[in-house]
Amino acid sequence: MGRLLGIDYGRVRIGVAVSDEMKILSRPLCCLENGSKIFESLKRTLQPLLPIDTIVLGLPLYLNGKESPMSEEVRKFAEQLKLALALPVVLWDERLTSAQADRALRDAEVKRKKRAQLEDTLAAAMILQSYLDYRPYSNEK
Repeated sequence: MGRLLGIDYGRVRIGVAVSDEMKILSRPLCCLENGSKIFESLKRTLQPLLPIDTIVLGLPLYLNGKESPMSEEVRKFAEQLKLALALPVVLWDERLTSAQADRALRDAEVKRKKRAQLEDTLAAAMILQSYLDYRPYSNEK
C-alpha cells in the first residue's frame, strides 16, 4: 500500500507533504526550489518514501471557485509531473491554504524568515489532509 504525496506549487518554491501508509494523516515533508531540475529533486526526495500511489496537487482558484491565471500554470505543471514521475496527479482545490498556513505559523509566533521556509510545506500538508478527509474510505483498499 503506497502513500499519497501533496504538492503546493509556487513559482519560487514547491511545498511537499506525504501521507502515512494508511492514508489517514498528512505531514509536511520539505520545500524544494522550483527550477529546471525540480523533477530530479522530487525523484530524489520521493525515493525513500516509495511506493507513492498518487500526487495531490493544489489547484489555485479564486474565492468564487473560478480558475485563476495561476490555475493554467498549475495544470501545465501537473502534465509535466505525470510524465516525469509516471504517477497519477489529482488536482485539488487549494483555496486559502497558504493563508491558513501563514496564520497558523503566526499564531505559533514563528519568525517571518522561518515562516517563509515553512509556509509552503505546511500548505502542502493542508492540501493533502483536505483530500484525505474528503475522499470516501469505501473506495480505498
